[in-house]
Amino acid sequence: MVSTIPKCLSHAVIQRTYHGILSLTFSSAMGNPTPETIGLITALVFVGGFAGALVVAYPADKFGRRPTIQFGSLLCVIGSALQSAAPSRNVFIGGRFILGFGISFTTCAAPSLLNELSHPRLRGKIASMFNVLWYVGSIIASWLSFGTGHLNTNWSWRIPSIVQTCFPLLVMTAATFMPESPRWLCSKGRYDDAKGILVTYHANGDAEADIVKVEMEEITQALIEEREAQIAAWSNVFAIKANRKRFGIVISVAVLTLWNGQGVISYYFSPILDSIGITSTTQQTGINGGMAIWNLICAVCGALLADKVGRRPLWLASFIGMICANVPLTISSAMYANHGSQAAAYTTVVFLFLYNAAFNLACNPLLYCYTPEILPYSIRNRGLALQIVVSQAALTVNQYVNPIALDRIGYYYFIFYLGVLILGTIIIYLTFPETKGYTLEELGALFDDDSDAPGGKVVVGQEVGDIPGDHYQSEKIDMIKA
Repeated sequence: MVSTIPKCLSHAVIQRTYHGILSLTFSSAMGNPTPETIGLITALVFVGGFAGALVVAYPADKFGRRPTIQFGSLLCVIGSALQSAAPSRNVFIGGRFILGFGISFTTCAAPSLLNELSHPRLRGKIASMFNVLWYVGSIIASWLSFGTGHLNTNWSWRIPSIVQTCFPLLVMTAATFMPESPRWLCSKGRYDDAKGILVTYHANGDAEADIVKVEMEEITQALIEEREAQIAAWSNVFAIKANRKRFGIVISVAVLTLWNGQGVISYYFSPILDSIGITSTTQQTGINGGMAIWNLICAVCGALLADKVGRRPLWLASFIGMICANVPLTISSAMYANHGSQAAAYTTVVFLFLYNAAFNLACNPLLYCYTPEILPYSIRNRGLALQIVVSQAALTVNQYVNPIALDRIGYYYFIFYLGVLILGTIIIYLTFPETKGYTLEELGALFDDDSDAPGGKVVVGQEVGDIPGDHYQSEKIDMIKA
C-alpha cells in the first residue's frame, strides 16, 4: 500500500516551484525553464505512467503480482535516484519518466494482490486503504518541501527526491516477505501452494477449515470456466458483451475520479488561494497542510465505510456531495472576484474543504478497490492497466488544461465540472453495480448472462442472498462473514 506515496513526493518539488517557493535554486539547476517546460517536466511522470500501463498486464499475469510490484518499485528507486542526483534538466526529466513507468507497475499489480489475497470479510477495507496512503505522501511532500524551500542551495529540491527513494525501497524489500496471490498460484497449477496461503491467512493455520475448501473450490471452478469461455483471449476481450460492460465501468471510474473538479483543487490550490486574495506564504502553507490532513481523515472514513454501506451508496454520496459543494463554491468565488469580499474568500476556502471531503468518500478509496472487484481473474490486470492508461492520459490533459482554464475563465471553470458531476451521478446510478458482500469469484460473473456462471448473475443494487445454481451459497455467506 505504500506504493502510492512516491508519486506525491514526485510532484512536491514541481508544485513548490510552480508556487514560487523553490523557484530560485530549482530553476537555476534546470536551466531557468519556461512555464511550458515546467509543465512538460511535471507531465513526464504521467507520460511514463501511460507507457508503463501499456505493458504491465503481461508480467503481472506471467510472473506473478509480487515480482511485478518489486520490479515497479525498483524502477521507482532508479527514477527517484536520478532525480536526486540530476546534474541537468534532461537527467531529471528522464528520472521522472522512469518513476512514472514504475508507478504503473505497482498500481496495477498491488491492487490485484490485495484483492486476491485478502480475507473476503476484510477485502473491502484492505483494498480501499491502498490509495488512501496517497495522502500520507501528500502530507510528507507538503511539509518536507516547505521546510527545504528555505534552503538556498540545490538541497532544497534534492532532499525531497532522496526521501522519495525510501518508500519504493521499502516496498521492494517488504514484497520479498509477502505471500503471492492464491488465484495466480492456482492459475499456474500450484494448488498446494495456494491452499497453504489460504490456510495461513484465512483459516489461522487450520488445514481442514471449511472456508479453505470453499475458496479453493470457487477459485478453481471460476478459472476453469473462464478458460473454457476464453474471456482472456485478445479476440474476445472486447468482443464479449460482458467484457465491454466491465471495461466501460473501468473507463468511467478513471475519468470520473479525475474530471470532477477536485484535481483543480489538488494541483493548483495555491493559485486558487491567490485568486481569492489569500497570498501570505504562512496562510497558504497552513491551509495546504491542513487540507492534506483533512483529505487523509476523509479518505480513511470512506475506506472504513466501504463494507458497511456498500460501494454504490458511497459513489452516489460522493458525487452528490461534490455537486452540493460546487454550486456555493462557484458563487462565493464569483462574489470575491466581483466585489473583493473577504467573507466570500474565506467561504470559498470552507467549500474547498467540503468539496474534498465529498471527493474522498469514494473517489480516493474505491479507485483501486472497485474495478478489481468487477473484473474476473483472467482480465483483472488488463482492466487495471486500461484504467491506468486512461487515468494517465486524463492527468496529462489536466496538467495543461487546468492552469490555462483557471487563468482565462477563473471560477467559471467550476461550472464545467458541475456538468461533469451531474453526468457522472447519472452514469453511476444507471450502471455501477453493488459489490459489497460477494466473493471475487461471484463478482467475476457480474455481467454474465448465464445464470449458471459462478455465483450466478448479480444485478445493479442487488444484495447478497441465495442465488440459484450455487449449492453452498448460504453456508458460504455465513462462513465468510463469521
